[in-house]
Amino acid sequence: MSERVLSLEEIKQVELDILKYLHELCEQHQIKYFIDFGTLLGAVRHKGFIPWDDDTDISLARDEFEKLYKVLKNENHPYYKLISFRETKGYPYSYLRVHDIRTRRDANLLDPTVVLGTCVDIFPYDGVVTEESDCKKMKLYKHFVRLSSLNFKGIKSENGGLKNLPRYIGSAIFRLSSPQTWNQKLENLALKYSVNQATDLTCTIFDPSFPEGIKKEWLYDLIDVPYENIVVKAPRKYHEILAYEFGADYMTPPPVEQQVPGTDKNYWIA
Repeated sequence: MSERVLSLEEIKQVELDILKYLHELCEQHQIKYFIDFGTLLGAVRHKGFIPWDDDTDISLARDEFEKLYKVLKNENHPYYKLISFRETKGYPYSYLRVHDIRTRRDANLLDPTVVLGTCVDIFPYDGVVTEESDCKKMKLYKHFVRLSSLNFKGIKSENGGLKNLPRYIGSAIFRLSSPQTWNQKLENLALKYSVNQATDLTCTIFDPSFPEGIKKEWLYDLIDVPYENIVVKAPRKYHEILAYEFGADYMTPPPVEQQVPGTDKNYWIA
């Protein structure tokens, strides 16, 4: 099978097509999703992708997240496929992905059978973690996921030198365990903070250290926004959410030297 490296513009087009597919699926099943993180920032600041970015993210409150998960499990699209730790033992992330199986992305995984393609990431929002002990456990589980799923190259710090030695030792130990185990523990802790009982929500599986959270109702009150040549959903209170995620000056781009895409190569393998 021959492979061809995708350009940044080609990566964006693949992700845009997946995003359009997810938008239409959510509209069909009345699921309340919204673009988030750099994707939301790109929509507001650039009317589409951040020019140098190669990620696409959507989020949902946990109840809507589970609805989408069930729909995606029953989908039979010819090349857009769901991947998650719930079904795939070597999958290294606590969130879902829908990827194009005609593509492959460098991942440095221990399990060579797990192929991560060009994708859209899908995140759940749960109640804010209020117990410091739970926050510490979640950070630890995320560290264990990394050690149990990535090879030495994946955990290496390029400028780490001898400081990489503890990483290698940890990887050698934790590769005997499954990232699925640690991801499940992480999710179980997140689910302890029920959406139904919370007033503020945040994406704790992505970063347990997120501050106090955002108002739950903001994640259900959505508007249409243009994104490249399609229309997607965003929170009506997008200003408040972007200020929460990126700071009050989110409309100011970073210095030119920081405007660089990710380093993981994407390949067309069809």
